[in-house]
Amino acid sequence: MTVFTPLSNDDIQSLLDQHGLTLVHQRPIAEGIENSNFMLEARRANGIPVALVLTVFETLNQAALPWFIQLLQRLAHAGLPVAAPLGGAQALMQVAGKPALLVPKLSGSHMQRPDTSHCASIGAVLARLHRQALPDGATAPDPRQQLARLFADHADALPAAARDRADTLMARWQAASPPLVLCHGDLFRDNVLFNGEQLTGVLDFYNAGAASAEYDIAIAMNDWCVDSEGRHDTALETALLDGYQRVRPLDNAARMRLPLALAIAALRFWLSRLGAPAREQAIGQGSKDPEEFARLFARRCEALTPSPH
Repeated sequence: MTVFTPLSNDDIQSLLDQHGLTLVHQRPIAEGIENSNFMLEARRANGIPVALVLTVFETLNQAALPWFIQLLQRLAHAGLPVAAPLGGAQALMQVAGKPALLVPKLSGSHMQRPDTSHCASIGAVLARLHRQALPDGATAPDPRQQLARLFADHADALPAAARDRADTLMARWQAASPPLVLCHGDLFRDNVLFNGEQLTGVLDFYNAGAASAEYDIAIAMNDWCVDSEGRHDTALETALLDGYQRVRPLDNAARMRLPLALAIAALRFWLSRLGAPAREQAIGQGSKDPEEFARLFARRCEALTPSPH
């Protein structure tokens, strides 16, 4: 992800010292828009190499992070392809005045041109995630509140016609009371790793929380099953849903809400792109193009409009 907080080798070594590791090489990961991430090559005292990812949190505060640490540890223990932070209960660290975590690097690479097999795997891993219990001892983050804040803060930046449509759809979405499950909240292609056809890693759970299953599915579909112009691929969508259904069947009510969820998910990421801060010190691409989600929102809204008879 984009690096907003540059770190020296000495900064990174101060974190590795806490785990008895020595830094060999580090490089910024210049993708994404939220946190600062670094790929690390280190070695243990006996010389065994260790590959790690260091995340420095730019928006989440230190008090919010124990919930996510517990979540990652629980998911890894349950056998999902998730990397648990180093350090157990002492995983949370600080560097450059910001909270940070070290996690093992998972194998695999990002899949930029997914096929039906990849999408089926995405559906299946989402279903496995949705079957997991929420961490104990703290209130789960609420993606619905996150969406409401985004809308309040950035809806004025929408074109007038889109703003009117967004107002209507948001009212419908907020009036619904679907069952809540543990959701990833950001399952884009750059948050999943594959070795060929095998899904080997799910990354970046820092938008996770309690939301409806169809909302999480919609977020994934809006990236895995569309092209750059926002045109959906029916075969990919069907594969993703079929992969999900085999593990955790959706009820009819959730399937009926999915078209609205697809529009709301597109709106969420349009708003977040419009509101992404411009940081002069960032290394990498920074904010992604809002127009990608503007086009996708328009297409998802068209799908909600009944055809004239």
